[in-house]
Amino acid sequence: MRDPVSDPPARGDKPSSTSLLLDRLVDDGRELSHEERIQQLVLAAIPDPERRLRLEGELARGGMGAVRAAFDATLQRRMAAKTMHASTYEHLMLVHGFLREAQVTGQLDHPNIVPIHELGRDARGELYFTMKLVEGQSLKMMIGGGVALDSDRLLNLLEIFVKVCDALGFAHARGVLHCDIKSANVMVGEFGQVYLMDWGGAQLLPPRPGVDARKWVRDSLPPLPASETKGLVFGTPTYMSPEQASAGREPMDERSDIFSMGALLYEIMTGRPPYHGSTALEAILLAQLCDIRSPDELPHVPPNTFPRELVRIVMKALAKRPEDRYQSVAGLKLAILKLMRGGGNFSTIRVARGAHVIRQGEVGDAAYIVVSGKLEVYKTIDGERVALRMLGPGDMFGETAIFAASPRTASVVVVRTRRWWW
Repeated sequence: MRDPVSDPPARGDKPSSTSLLLDRLVDDGRELSHEERIQQLVLAAIPDPERRLRLEGELARGGMGAVRAAFDATLQRRMAAKTMHASTYEHLMLVHGFLREAQVTGQLDHPNIVPIHELGRDARGELYFTMKLVEGQSLKMMIGGGVALDSDRLLNLLEIFVKVCDALGFAHARGVLHCDIKSANVMVGEFGQVYLMDWGGAQLLPPRPGVDARKWVRDSLPPLPASETKGLVFGTPTYMSPEQASAGREPMDERSDIFSMGALLYEIMTGRPPYHGSTALEAILLAQLCDIRSPDELPHVPPNTFPRELVRIVMKALAKRPEDRYQSVAGLKLAILKLMRGGGNFSTIRVARGAHVIRQGEVGDAAYIVVSGKLEVYKTIDGERVALRMLGPGDMFGETAIFAASPRTASVVVVRTRRWWW
């Protein structure tokens, strides 16, 4: 097959209708040969490598590097480019982590893991990698340090959490431990996209019997010298499992990431992660002890804020012993989904005519779906009964209690007896 650029058609060849159209598109008013027009077209689409990538303003900055907006002139695509600070090049471990992040993330093709486009060096020889530009905010900003008191807000945050579970479960299936799960490393796009970011501290597991080795994430980097990593703790201490905080004395596996997911869930609920050290060393010591107060026992959390099942889920994920936690991300995700959907398996109850199913002011812990019958929803205001609406088959009520265990704002009484699921 002839290459139209390196092996253009002979001058006597009759150009195709497509060629004639291209001629009109690139004609600059002077006589151009067909070959020159083809060259102009290619050069317009694929500029000189030094002009291809244009770095723009900073989007974020950290201790290791910065993320900048970028424009790829070849594909006419806006992107993000991650670069390293000059001082970072003095530390082999940090350079290793930068390269590891690009290579590992580039092999994890999942909707909730940001795509990597290119790893390269610029004209000055400095490293960069480009990725999808996520326009939104971090989960940390969304949580804002506050308790999830509103049921709609809690539900929205749990939906984000489930998508993070999907990303992490995929990574585990490819032999990758994230090792730095935290709210600052979860980005939420303007239209609900969720991305688990920053895989620079990832650990790769050896292939296991029965897995497809072609899908296992590969590592092309030479290992770091053991003398430089011995006794070091990688990750963010306030989200760490005891084994991760042990600096290599205890082995890590997928359940270490599950603990960090529990810490993320704890922050979603209470506004802060489980440990609160004044220094990183103090936080590491607290992580080794793993003495975590239940979310409903914290002084800044109002009583009955969270459903009991959600408290049980987060404390199981945060268990000190790995064998007491969820054994897979799928197990943790399923528990959250069951909670969000009201349990999945419903019992049937029958309530007599004139009896109340729920009463205004009670703290609720269940929701109901009407199978048959008729109910009245009413509210007592200044001692007077005010009718709000009637309920029939298929209607649901009391669902706010699934997420907030808050006092009922109205009463529901049976008008005609039938059955309810709850």
